[in-house]
Amino acid sequence: MRILGLGTSALALAWLVAGDASACPKGQKRETHEIVQGDSLSEIGAKYGMSLRELENENPGLRRDSILKLGRKVRVCVAPEEAAARARAAAREAAIAAGEAPVKCGKGKVILDYKAVSGDTVGVVASRFGLREADVQGRSAALKKDPDSLKAGQRLELCVDERRANAAPECNYETPIFEHVVVPGEDPSDIAGRYGVRSPDLFRWNRGLKERARRLHAGDKVKVCPAIAPRVRDKVIHKVAKGENLGVIALKYGLSPGELLTYQDGKLKIDDMLSIGQELIVWVDGAIAPGFGGEYDDDTGVLKKGVQLAPGPYYVVKAPVNAWGTAKTVRLIQAAVAAYAKRSNKGPAVHVGDISKKGGGKFPPHRSHQHGRDVDVGYVLKGAVADEPRFLHAGRSNLDAERTWALLKAFVDTDEVRYIFMDYDLQRLVYEHAKSAGESQDTLDELFQYPRGRGRSHGIIRHWKNHVNHFHVRFRE
Repeated sequence: MRILGLGTSALALAWLVAGDASACPKGQKRETHEIVQGDSLSEIGAKYGMSLRELENENPGLRRDSILKLGRKVRVCVAPEEAAARARAAAREAAIAAGEAPVKCGKGKVILDYKAVSGDTVGVVASRFGLREADVQGRSAALKKDPDSLKAGQRLELCVDERRANAAPECNYETPIFEHVVVPGEDPSDIAGRYGVRSPDLFRWNRGLKERARRLHAGDKVKVCPAIAPRVRDKVIHKVAKGENLGVIALKYGLSPGELLTYQDGKLKIDDMLSIGQELIVWVDGAIAPGFGGEYDDDTGVLKKGVQLAPGPYYVVKAPVNAWGTAKTVRLIQAAVAAYAKRSNKGPAVHVGDISKKGGGKFPPHRSHQHGRDVDVGYVLKGAVADEPRFLHAGRSNLDAERTWALLKAFVDTDEVRYIFMDYDLQRLVYEHAKSAGESQDTLDELFQYPRGRGRSHGIIRHWKNHVNHFHVRFRE
């Protein structure tokens, strides 16, 4: 119904007179959505599975270019099952806020009220929470009838591991949000490296952080979805002993010399001589922060609708029978190798090892490599062994640090890497090359565990035993 030439009051009257002239589709009921900060008409449509035209028809006078005022009520159409799911979700949220325990649905499992997002399918949701597709459909009559009917904004009741239920939607239900408290001298690259994420991730989770990145102050708070379990941090005073310098003291606490220097809040420079008894401020990691112990095990699983990595330019697949991955994983490997070839002036071919078996599942002797998101990659070597397809132990004598850095960076720059496992001593060789080649200290601090010691979990590129002849890449879901 379109009304022309009416003022605001007349338009409101026309809305009331119109009543149910634009009734909801059969089987759906009308509800109201109250506008909150950040709402747009397209987001409201996605939430309720309505097109912009359907929203306009339900709300005479509302147009897709309208300015939405906070608190305004917009009429929407909702299927009865969806309305009931929303009501149950609201009741559960209120109960949890009041201190009541979530509803149990099995040993160590609780009901999670999940809101589907753009791109979700029954299979995607099942993979995200480690469920069977039948488990996702089980509490939804609509999905049982038509598994392809899932829409963005639709509410689902899922029986999930309790640790997943406590995780945040912003973190893809992999971890809760953690609030990092800035200490003197920290910038986004320091914070990102601490939690195994990238600076752009921090900017996405914290509106306005990019603009004030160089103006962070001690005590500021930054939200993060940690890939490395956050730890409680305590301030201690270290008294310099005989023979100690910044490097020795930093390594003692699992820090880089740069980190230790920033903690002094500008009162010390890298070339200053330390005196015996001089006091330095150190922020020391303690126990894992409450609520973050026993992270969800995402090494196990299966591979559905897997794709086999086909032969291609610039890489060799060591064992094609073990080179099955998700379509995304295969695409990212090929993109990274192509970027490496361009950066390295077509250096030696990349040697790609195991991804997953066809169908995924247990893959001895690997602990992971079960769901098509892991891949083993050989280091780029030089000399007579450069084209050797076997994974050979790398070291100072045979590692092509320049091209290995180009390869690592090509994987990282896909922005889809969760972590890279790499021998600590080999990290040092690549780190030193990258630094001498002019790579920014911010990037090195963000990506590498080195030089903090192999016991400090930091950065995306981290030490793990038995990775002296290859590195291991885990992609995000």
